[in-house]
Amino acid sequence: MKKTVYLLLALLLLTSALSACGKDTPESAGPIYAEHGDIQREALGSLAPAADTGAVLSSLASAGQGVSANWQAEELETPVPGPRLNVRETSGDTAVTDGSYIYMIDSYGLITVSAAGTASEVRAYTKVERTGERWGDCLYLWQDKVAVLWSSPDYDEAGSWQGSIQTWVVVFSVADPVAPKQLATLAVDGSLVSANLLDGTLCVVTQKTLLNLPQADQADSLLPQLHENGKTFTLQAGEIYLSPDPAKTALTVAAAIRLEDGRFADALAFTDGTDAVYANGQDLYLARTCWKEEGSAPRQEGSYQVVDYHSAAETELKRLRLDGGLRLDGGCVIYGALTNPNGMDLLNGQLRIATRVDERNYAIYNDEAHGWSNLEQRDRVTESQLAILDGDLNVVGALAKLGGAEGIASCAFLQANAWITAGATLTAADLSDPTAPKLSESFQTGGETLLLRTLGKGCVLAFSVPGLGGKVRLAVYDLSDPASPRQLDSMELDAMPTGDLTARGAFLADAETGWIGWPSAGKDGTEYRLVRWTGSKLDDQGALSLNYVADDARSLLLNGTLYLCSPAQVAVTDPEAMKVLTTVSNAVG
Repeated sequence: MKKTVYLLLALLLLTSALSACGKDTPESAGPIYAEHGDIQREALGSLAPAADTGAVLSSLASAGQGVSANWQAEELETPVPGPRLNVRETSGDTAVTDGSYIYMIDSYGLITVSAAGTASEVRAYTKVERTGERWGDCLYLWQDKVAVLWSSPDYDEAGSWQGSIQTWVVVFSVADPVAPKQLATLAVDGSLVSANLLDGTLCVVTQKTLLNLPQADQADSLLPQLHENGKTFTLQAGEIYLSPDPAKTALTVAAAIRLEDGRFADALAFTDGTDAVYANGQDLYLARTCWKEEGSAPRQEGSYQVVDYHSAAETELKRLRLDGGLRLDGGCVIYGALTNPNGMDLLNGQLRIATRVDERNYAIYNDEAHGWSNLEQRDRVTESQLAILDGDLNVVGALAKLGGAEGIASCAFLQANAWITAGATLTAADLSDPTAPKLSESFQTGGETLLLRTLGKGCVLAFSVPGLGGKVRLAVYDLSDPASPRQLDSMELDAMPTGDLTARGAFLADAETGWIGWPSAGKDGTEYRLVRWTGSKLDDQGALSLNYVADDARSLLLNGTLYLCSPAQVAVTDPEAMKVLTTVSNAVG
């Protein structure tokens, strides 16, 4: 095993020495060792459920007690900060529509607004019991069901926090949109990591953090619970999987909720954390970055006792399959830390994932006689890679040394292309042949590329945010030939966005009509800026004249009418005429 580690380190150092460090444009030089071997695959993909609660407690209690406590994982550098590409919009939002009605959530309840142009009005206001602090408000719409989701601390009757957090889901039937009917109230232990709607099933992934581990005779208190319409169900040891590298006092809980009847379909848990979740079809991929450290046997150098250490970041992947219930369906370990939650994607059954490799060799010198110790860093390998995995989670292709020693800032995927940011450069990679991926073209963005959106007919829009005092930049690229993307048009505007444009509905990019819009900072406050893609060029339409535009306004384009939704109001506008048709107040009473 040690020989394998040192051979791997030598290979990594060799590939690092060959890279062109410090360049903005990513460059490829053949795959590094992208994946660990079969032993790690079997350990992660065939996890065994705990036999009893004591095994769960022991697993958590042993976490974090590695070879050395001299170098904490938190001190190791995580992926470099920078542009965060966002392609996929989350499956939940604060405003959703079935085409005829718009459903929104505010602090007190569910709002139903008819999407009827100038005749739009509030048709129902349904109270939702939500007391105390909360975050992560989201709505999910499936057929005639609406689910409201949020996370909040668990308080007792006296108002004292019990040290736990729960994620709540309230399911409504909107078969009669003007009279929503509550079907179920459910809760999952833990704070929300991700929720994804898969064919009528809401898959909720939470992380249950334990402030203190209980004693062995109180181990049952750490088992995660589900709450359904006043009833409580506790996950038993056989439904909790013991991870080979558990997270210290943390459990990941995955629960599947059928929206058809508002009932739990299944749930399971793992004795580790989860950083990101990717959903596709009937599969959930749970990703977690962790740091592995190995230490040598102590050796003597003069008066010093020396231990040599090797530390590296890894991303553990677990695949869950939704087929009536939830089941573990394989796993693997990829070198490096996940670049960002959008750094995973699935196309034609193949998973693409971008990671940031960070490996260090160092030594700790201890002089016990004089109570003195020192850390000597020997060498370090930092680079980014993109790996492509087949249906069995075997690596079939990879791009390595992306962005030189500084690595890439972010990576996202659109069809057969990967888009990579490094500095102010946006580079496309052709993944049409997964066994031979290659970099194709690079473009200067003039800022941090924040969003990528498809505009139809093989076109993609890149939205870049400038530095202080600069202008936003929009550019459209033709991706019809993955091996040779080309820029079709670009423009710069003095229209700095307000709010979080990565949230679903916050940024409008309609492939059918070409409308592009976002809340932006104007001279007299927030305005709504509109640009149109004509199929050959970008056309600045100016700003809608609204009395009020919320920073977090959500845009819904229905039958040519643009609805700008916030908890306070819905502004019904005609983008062709650039005018407001009517404003619907959501105020109660």
